[in-house]
Amino acid sequence: MGPILTGLKIDPIVIAEQIGLFVLLIIAMNFLFWKPMLAHLGARSQSIADAYKTVDNTRHEMEQLRSDYLARIAQVEAEARTHIQTAIREAQAERERLIAEARSQSEATLTQGIAAMEREKTEALESLRSHMTDLAFTAVTKALGDAADPTALRTSIMERVAQNAFRN
Repeated sequence: MGPILTGLKIDPIVIAEQIGLFVLLIIAMNFLFWKPMLAHLGARSQSIADAYKTVDNTRHEMEQLRSDYLARIAQVEAEARTHIQTAIREAQAERERLIAEARSQSEATLTQGIAAMEREKTEALESLRSHMTDLAFTAVTKALGDAADPTALRTSIMERVAQNAFRN
């Protein structure tokens, strides 16, 4: 191997020094550069993993809040529908009550009106009978003079008027 090394002009001492220097340089680089760099890269990977975990947790929490929000909206809408239906039923019941009250008042007023009309009709008929009896009595008294008994004549005229004049 000697002649090859001499032919190539390679000095084994220089090569040994270079190998030693290379090993020292690797050791120095390991302590001064690679270990801090790898520690920094590890910390950075951990912070990125933590950031992704935080994002996933936040996304999960956001989805949970969204589903809670939608459930609450559905519940509020259901309650609103219930309140509206209750109000509609109450309004319809009040409407029916008012209609029934108006009908009963109108029937009562109509009944009172009919009774008043019947009473007025009876009073009018009685007044007419009395007036006709007086007229007939006056006419007969003038025609007969003092020959007739006034009490019997009045009674007879009242019976005739009651029988014939106003038949219902």
